[in-house]
Amino acid sequence: MRVGYVAPASIAAVNGGIRVQALNTIEQIKALGVEPVLLSPWQKLEEQNIDLIHIFGATVENVGISDQLKGLKIPTVLSPVFYSNHGSSFIKNALRLEKLSSVLGTGIRSDFSVKAQLCGQSNMILPNTSEEARLIEDGFLIPQNKIHVVPNGVEERFADADPALFSEKYKLKDFVLFVGQAGAPRKNVMNLLKAAEEIEAPVVIIGSFYKDNYGLRCKQLALKNDHVHLIESIEHNSEMLSSAYAASKVFVLPSRYETPGIAALEAALAGANIVITKNGGTKDYFTSHAVYIDPDSLSSLSEGINKSLKKEKDDLLKQHILTNYTWNKVAQQTVAHYKTLVS
Repeated sequence: MRVGYVAPASIAAVNGGIRVQALNTIEQIKALGVEPVLLSPWQKLEEQNIDLIHIFGATVENVGISDQLKGLKIPTVLSPVFYSNHGSSFIKNALRLEKLSSVLGTGIRSDFSVKAQLCGQSNMILPNTSEEARLIEDGFLIPQNKIHVVPNGVEERFADADPALFSEKYKLKDFVLFVGQAGAPRKNVMNLLKAAEEIEAPVVIIGSFYKDNYGLRCKQLALKNDHVHLIESIEHNSEMLSSAYAASKVFVLPSRYETPGIAALEAALAGANIVITKNGGTKDYFTSHAVYIDPDSLSSLSEGINKSLKKEKDDLLKQHILTNYTWNKVAQQTVAHYKTLVS
């Protein structure tokens, strides 16, 4: 089976969740009887002899190829990577209003509309969490039989992480760690920095800030607190990143939502206690093994972190993730769904 893969061009600039998900899925399916073809706009699709196309990201960048695939009669699978803190009723009403406004010729198009179109055009949709699946079904009115939850995954190498490398370089241990796109407002690092005064341990943020008002305000907050440490982004394949996870006592993702936060899976495999947003389907993955916080509440954030700092580390979450969420297991589920479309 030859499967073509499409992802937004923007992942070349941002090493975020879509890129990690796509690259690891593609790498693992090679051993499962699938020949991956990375599709480019410079290639003629008709010459690729493709059996199926898998699109990563229900983004406006992927609308063009989705439109064209309808006429080529090639089955398409979509990993939408979608979540909204707005409920399905809000989404349906927003789409109705947009449809009415289009009759008036406004030309305005929302992100909801783009995602609804891509989901509607796909033969199969593979959301990462049950909450994402529910929003797609109820908000975009997509038939349930087109939707199959396939989780995000994690690289097993993080289970062997050694804390010594990070601790020796930065002279820190048993700290609170955040890793990610620190400058993205969705990641909610500003609230973490505001809560830092009440956190009973050093706070380490690994990630870059943009040179905008949000980034400048975050840096100003960090400078006011002696136990906040800012470290520029570390390469994903670096041993230093794995070591940082292992050296931390608590890993925190205070995001507005996560689906489910690959960095948290990595940190959990390295042995960190997990504090994570309650929004976006995170409970599918971390079950009773994490502390869940309200990202809009500073007290929820600081209290959740301090509670997790007092908890001894154990291997229960680590074993749960190894059993259910390695990329090999994700690839097996993905290929099984491919085969239902390509006989």
